[in-house]
Amino acid sequence: MSLVDAVTAAGKLPAEEAPRAEKKRYSEILSKHLAIEVADGLRRVGFSGIKPVRGGPGEKAFQGGLGPKKVDVTYSDERHGLLMAVSIKSINSPPFGKNLKNRFADLCTEAITLHMRFPYSVVSALFAYPAAADHDVTEGRKVSTFRRAKKLFATISGREDHTDPSEKFENVTMLLYQPVSENAPEPWVKLFDTQSERELTEKEYFRMLQEIYNKRNPHATVGGEEGVDPL
Repeated sequence: MSLVDAVTAAGKLPAEEAPRAEKKRYSEILSKHLAIEVADGLRRVGFSGIKPVRGGPGEKAFQGGLGPKKVDVTYSDERHGLLMAVSIKSINSPPFGKNLKNRFADLCTEAITLHMRFPYSVVSALFAYPAAADHDVTEGRKVSTFRRAKKLFATISGREDHTDPSEKFENVTMLLYQPVSENAPEPWVKLFDTQSERELTEKEYFRMLQEIYNKRNPHATVGGEEGVDPL
């Protein structure tokens, strides 16, 4: 299974004129399926107890510094609490830049909430946009919303030490996807690290998160050559 399977499972992207409730429902379904695929990918590189599990409960709630917070993908234990989290967000309907600042603020608050309670935890974000968000340039806007978002989210990515600002994430990766459509080719996904702007394969993405986690937890690393299913 892969991230493109999540896009396929989410079904057709609602039309621009579709009711707001229908668009909201699509975003929820996409996030749910992306969480399952992200958890599966991380499980393959050594995060054996990560949630959610395919066919099991979804997001899990943790008591953060500013109150309880539900997290899409979580790796935790009874001794340390939250060790790793991946927050999944998306904007799927035009105008793609309308709610970007609100999503940015939501993510900052989420990072603060989790890092206040678990300063050593590796908190990452995966932000998804449909392919159309990379083609919404106009005479007055020379840069697409997707590319503007990459630069914006790069400002809160790269938290390298547990003493770094809590509003930053250890990593923020952007996901660009071709949704299911009668008039488009097969669905696809592309991943971009916001700091380096480098395009990543899925294997590189999950290995990157594994490396970030292992650097933070040198005495309790995950993965390695033995006991891990190949990607």
